[in-house]
Amino acid sequence: MNNDDVVVVVNKEDVEDTNKIIQLNFFSDVDEVDIRKTKWLLGKYIDMMDIIQNYEFALSQIENGMSAYELLSAEGSVSKRESGHELTADVTANSVIMKDKRHDNYKLYVFISNNVRFAINNLKDPHEGVAARLLFLEGKKYLKAQEYMEKGYRKDVPGIAATTFADKRRRAIANIANSLKFNRTLDFVTIDYGRGRNSEGEIGLLIPS
Repeated sequence: MNNDDVVVVVNKEDVEDTNKIIQLNFFSDVDEVDIRKTKWLLGKYIDMMDIIQNYEFALSQIENGMSAYELLSAEGSVSKRESGHELTADVTANSVIMKDKRHDNYKLYVFISNNVRFAINNLKDPHEGVAARLLFLEGKKYLKAQEYMEKGYRKDVPGIAATTFADKRRRAIANIANSLKFNRTLDFVTIDYGRGRNSEGEIGLLIPS
């Protein structure tokens, strides 16, 4: 998950949605770029959690004496490094992790995912909170989450119509964006407009060196 392999396709509906979110946002320092970054992070939350859990599983295997080859097999990267070169048999599991910088990436994913989860769990409006948890923390499809909330997903949160659900989702994203900008989480998300990129740029994580 870096600048080289994440491409963002911005369509007309997404632009309109972003504009509506900005109009709902009462915080003047949050702009279109911040909303785009926030929406991207929310869409990547499930992927980051998968990486975190897989990495923690691998670390637990190291503690149990797992070999470097077995470690990479468990992570789905059998005997391959980022360079594509095969590992030599005498490379230890710990040195493999350090050379691949996976531990630094892991710490960044933990930091970002914790902040995303906190921002969602800290939403004051109960409908916004439930909508955000369904869509972003649980990764449910839009129509499925909408159906859940129409029927009354929780007894303490009354059901809402489809149009209201759309509004609550946008308000949730606006409030999450404000939280993520305030705690500087969005500083780790970059939009690259360099040569060879599309006009809207490509979004990815800025991994600290």
